[in-house]
Amino acid sequence: MSRRWIQNPNRCADEYLDGIEDFIEFARRHNPGATRIRCPCRRCNNTLFESIETVGFHLVRNGMIETYNIWNLHGEQVDHASSSNAPRVDNVEPIVDPNDQVMGIIQDAFPFASTNINQEGEDDVPTPIDSAEFEQYKNC
Repeated sequence: MSRRWIQNPNRCADEYLDGIEDFIEFARRHNPGATRIRCPCRRCNNTLFESIETVGFHLVRNGMIETYNIWNLHGEQVDHASSSNAPRVDNVEPIVDPNDQVMGIIQDAFPFASTNINQEGEDDVPTPIDSAEFEQYKNC
């Protein structure tokens, strides 16, 4: 199966979209029953686990890591005999700001943390009190 679609800069091209479908089918076949897989988009960099549908969306929006030609993190077996002469890339620098990734993780873990509404529907922002009210409170 050709993977040259990964290099295609036009993520709306039929070749690219068909490639995403092939990848998703491959990931489902090699990870039966999995609801979340590593996302190989340029933003997640195979470090975040997302739903398969979200992975497909990310691949259209962000593009796939251009060096991810052997899908070993998604079940593909590496042929060590034929890859021994291939150049090895150990570090792939993410294109995204690490702070964005951290904020994404925090928002996934604590979806209500970015709002000012607590579970009871009350405002979490404290109501300011004037000095006279504070003195009365302090004297109680």
